[in-house]
Amino acid sequence: TGAGKSHVIAEIARQIHAMTGKRVLCLAPSAELVTQNRAKFIATGNPASMFSASAGAKELRHPVVFGSPLTVKNRISRFQQPGDKGYALVIVDEAHGLTPTLKDIIAEMKEGNPNLRVCGLTATPYRMGTGWIFAEHPNGKMNGEDAAREPYFAKCVDRIGARELIDMGYLTKPVIGQINASGYETAGMALNSRGQFDASDVDRAYHGHGRKTAAIVGDVVAQSSARQGVMFFAATVQHARE
Repeated sequence: TGAGKSHVIAEIARQIHAMTGKRVLCLAPSAELVTQNRAKFIATGNPASMFSASAGAKELRHPVVFGSPLTVKNRISRFQQPGDKGYALVIVDEAHGLTPTLKDIIAEMKEGNPNLRVCGLTATPYRMGTGWIFAEHPNGKMNGEDAAREPYFAKCVDRIGARELIDMGYLTKPVIGQINASGYETAGMALNSRGQFDASDVDRAYHGHGRKTAAIVGDVVAQSSARQGVMFFAATVQHARE
C-alpha cells in the first residue's frame, strides 16, 4: 500500500516493450484505474492505447494497451496476434481479484502464444479462505498455514512494506492520536463461523449512538484544527453517514 503501483506498472510495461519489441496489455478492474494507470505511463513520455468501453475509448494503435477485462474479453481476437506483433506480457492490477473473465482472457491469449507472461500487482495478496495468491515467497516455498490453496501466480518476485516505505521517506510517518471522548461498546461483538462480525452486532455497537459519535467527531475536529484534512474510518456506510 502506498508504493505507487501505477508507476510500477508503467515502468514494467515500458521495459518489457523495449526489451522484446512486443506488445503489453495492462488490465485493471475499473475505468478509473485504467485511466489512472495509462496517465502514469504517458507521463514517462511514451504513448499508450486505451481499450475500455467504460472509459470511453477502444483503440490499439500503440504497443502498450490499458484496458478493462470485459471490453477486452468481448474483442479477444484482437489480442491473439502471433509472432512479433503479439503480446509478450499481461499485467494485472489488483491481482487479488483474479476473476474468471481475467483467467479466460489469459488462457485465450496463451493459445496463440504459449510463452505469454503474466504479472500481477496488489497491496493485498492474502485472501480469506484461499490464502496467498502465489505459490512461492521470495524467501522460498511456503508450508503449513502459509501455503496457498490453488494459487494462480507461481511466485511473488518482489514486495515492499509500509514500514520500508516510511523509513525511505516515501510515506509520511503515522502519528497515532488519542481520542479523549468515550468510545463505542464493542466488548459484546464476536466473530461468526465465516470469520466476520454479524450485522446485528455491528448495528448495536455503532449505529444510533448519536451523542457518542458527535463527541468523537467533535474531539477529532478540535485536535486537528491545524491540519489540512482528516480521514475517518467507519464500521459501515450508515455509520460513516452518521
